[in-house]
Amino acid sequence: MSGELDRLILQTASQLFGEQGYAATSMEQIASCAQVSKQTIYRRHASKEALFMTVMTDLGQSFLSAAAPAADMLSTDPLQALRQTMRRLLDLVLSPRTIALSRTFVAEGWRFPDLVQHAGVHIFEPLERLTYELLVAVEKAGLLNGIYDLVETSRALSALLLGGPHQNMLFGRNTFATAEARDHYLNQAWAVFMTGILSRRTTTEQGITA
Repeated sequence: MSGELDRLILQTASQLFGEQGYAATSMEQIASCAQVSKQTIYRRHASKEALFMTVMTDLGQSFLSAAAPAADMLSTDPLQALRQTMRRLLDLVLSPRTIALSRTFVAEGWRFPDLVQHAGVHIFEPLERLTYELLVAVEKAGLLNGIYDLVETSRALSALLLGGPHQNMLFGRNTFATAEARDHYLNQAWAVFMTGILSRRTTTEQGITA
């Protein structure tokens, strides 16, 4: 019951923060919508700021748990593991919950820089590390055509496959609203990027063409 109550509070807070913004959402509103007392929330979260940070941490953890590849795939086919992970992450960063909370950052980040910094540490940095670790596995398998700064390369890959679509949705463009549109974009962007960094033999084996 305690776990279910924790989840209810986080889901309610996430929805209200996304719909109304951080400043306009009160602990009283969250308690009322969740049908719990304020004391119940305060026993778990010392302040609204602490609750919002927990929402951010929870979002980041849900990304990692949903997108991380199976260990056996990572060891046997790291390139496919990377591709599948990026496709799962694309759905996650374009989810209504993520887009709504991102709009809160854009609108109110200048007033609450600590919250934005927390989101960076618990959402963006873990995703960057995951992409980097998967790209390292690709390099160790001997699939790249040269020596790259894998930190910067993984950031570029994330920006292309995730950042661009997220920005489009964030500003109201529905270019990636369907699974088919996301598949098409990822296929095209993946082919362009991988043609540049993979060895010629690997691109031929994978059937990748620019």
